[in-house]
Amino acid sequence: MAGIFAGDPTVAAVVFPGAALGILLGTALFFARHHQRYGPMRGWPGQVGLITVLVGVGVAAYAVYPLPRGVDGLCAISGGAAPRFGPLAVLQTAPLAWPSAAHIALAAGVYAAVGLLARYRYRRGAVFAGALGLLLALLIEAVQLTGVLGLYPCAYRVAAVDDVVLGGLGALAGWLVGTAAVRWLPRPWPGAMADMMPPAISRRLLGHGLDLGLWWSGAGTLAALAVAVGAVPRHAGAAAMDIALIALAVLLGLVVPLLRRDRCTPGRASVHLALAALGRPLPAERWRVLLRSALLYTPVTVMFVLDLPWWALAVAALHGLPAMARRDQTGLSDLVAGVRVVTRGAVSGGLPRKLVRYSAPLAQGHDHAPQAVD
Repeated sequence: MAGIFAGDPTVAAVVFPGAALGILLGTALFFARHHQRYGPMRGWPGQVGLITVLVGVGVAAYAVYPLPRGVDGLCAISGGAAPRFGPLAVLQTAPLAWPSAAHIALAAGVYAAVGLLARYRYRRGAVFAGALGLLLALLIEAVQLTGVLGLYPCAYRVAAVDDVVLGGLGALAGWLVGTAAVRWLPRPWPGAMADMMPPAISRRLLGHGLDLGLWWSGAGTLAALAVAVGAVPRHAGAAAMDIALIALAVLLGLVVPLLRRDRCTPGRASVHLALAALGRPLPAERWRVLLRSALLYTPVTVMFVLDLPWWALAVAALHGLPAMARRDQTGLSDLVAGVRVVTRGAVSGGLPRKLVRYSAPLAQGHDHAPQAVD
């Protein structure tokens, strides 16, 4: 199938960062929705929430990887990987071969995790779990059959009807395991709580990690698209990447925090962090936010542009060492700029949407049930 970049060797440069960008955006949206509805991710329900994210990332990775590095020779021999529409085609080709057994185990295992979470985390029935497994498997096989929706000129992985069947069966098997998990494991559903306490280091690191991933994958996608569509000459691809890194660093690291009430970059905003004024439950002054962003993100951008990304860890270490030593967990850039990292609830006063409050009876004999705060 001819795609929009058919025959262009830059296709791999588009798909690699593009796939990473899509996965990171989905992850950020999940965290944002969770914090908006339930507040901080704590305890066993928080761990189950993180497992849910990992399963989603695993399903997305299973759908597209391993991605070919280029299209040269990909379709030269037989026009790409031929689909297998017949039943039990995988077993008929090599019934006792290790690759076939590994493929079946991987395919069933991916969907089993989906079915387990459907029962244990979301309390869904067997019909829903089986249908979800079939739908996900069908979508994944469509992505493989079309070469990532036409980005590759032909299929690079075998699309098979057997994998769709394995998706449904694997999800049902996972649902049965989830039924046992409901009996033996703690309650996984999060209970909403006010998000006012100082955020943990792990939460702050997660926000920084999302920011770094969105920045790098976004810049790579923009630069590769510019080369692929002819806006930038192919020999200038490295320069286009540098320009995209600088432009997105300014946009995401400087402009976005100045415009947002929580004064945060997109990744840190997805986990509901905020920058507060020193000693006051108010958003930090914009000039302090600008100073902090310049101190923190400028050297990181320079390291990446100079093709020294690992040296950016030195910047992270300089910023994080005071946070590890100080009781208030304040980083070096925060100390210099005079700001503090807090939760969004601490500066906005907002409560999780699923928080339940008790309403006292208005008169004797008239009881009021707990009410959800929306």
